[in-house]
Amino acid sequence: MNYKQEIIDALNCENKGDAPPALFTQSGTVSQMEACGCFWPEANFEIDKMVELALQPSKLFGFATARIPYDLTSQAERLGCNVQPGTKNSQPAVVSSPWSTGEFMDPPEFMSPEEFITGGRVAMHLEAAERISKEHPDLFLTTSMIGPQSVAAYLVGMENYLMGQFMEPDTMLKWVEAVAPHQYAYAHELSVRSDNVMDIVEGAEEFMPVEYLDTFVVPFEKKLFKYIDESFSMVHTCGETANSMRVLAGFGETALSVESRGDPQSVMDAVGDRVVLAGGVDPIATLLQGTPESIVASAKQANEAGYQVIMPECGVPPATSDNNLKALACYRRL
Repeated sequence: MNYKQEIIDALNCENKGDAPPALFTQSGTVSQMEACGCFWPEANFEIDKMVELALQPSKLFGFATARIPYDLTSQAERLGCNVQPGTKNSQPAVVSSPWSTGEFMDPPEFMSPEEFITGGRVAMHLEAAERISKEHPDLFLTTSMIGPQSVAAYLVGMENYLMGQFMEPDTMLKWVEAVAPHQYAYAHELSVRSDNVMDIVEGAEEFMPVEYLDTFVVPFEKKLFKYIDESFSMVHTCGETANSMRVLAGFGETALSVESRGDPQSVMDAVGDRVVLAGGVDPIATLLQGTPESIVASAKQANEAGYQVIMPECGVPPATSDNNLKALACYRRL
């Protein structure tokens, strides 16, 4: 068995044994959907199905965790983006925005942060988190969100935003400033209802030059994590972070989740003295395409390196097998 208290102790750096396994990233798989009858895309838009699917990693594999939601589009959708709902094995995606015109325009006047958190799937996620926390207090609940820069990029269009950072940085900064208060309010409300809030930050070096972090990311993320004041908190970034890792570890979060590229010791050496580290298992090469034996080996390697929580380094691929998830949940006993 895995226990919630082990994860709490690990995040407090008080765990005495091997690092507990967890699923803090996207956890839905097609096999779990078939087991409970709650499928995407409906489980992304209907609260009862979302909650039931979130409970499957515990029911089927013995994880002491639950995680919602399964996609990253609700905040941008709430502010006006159009979302394609996805399929049984693909997540919702932002497909258009009223402001994605190819021009560098100033942001409009959005709804207030107070209104933002009371409607749409933003409000549904808050309600789902509250239900899981109250009805399943034995599970460690992680809720996820994206930060102000990511919301701004969805609203103006990702390509337009990246071009704007070079050509019209002051205008792009206005967009981040315009949506930041809404994300601060959401972060706080998630923390009230969750054990852990994961903020997915666009900090990978493939996405933006490291020197841009100081302008478009750092001041907003440092402020956001001050609003996550009722729970643990985590920064998660996919992609290359060799040069940005120390910046990402300095937002004031409890834990950091980045890709180790098969070398968790290098991440530990770089930032392990600054933040709790969670991860160690490659979601594609190991969790999806590997064997139970390779998953156990990867998990034990991260544990030996000093990772406090062992989990996938990005979202669980929907086609991941039950046997591979069981191996991760039981890696300490195999």
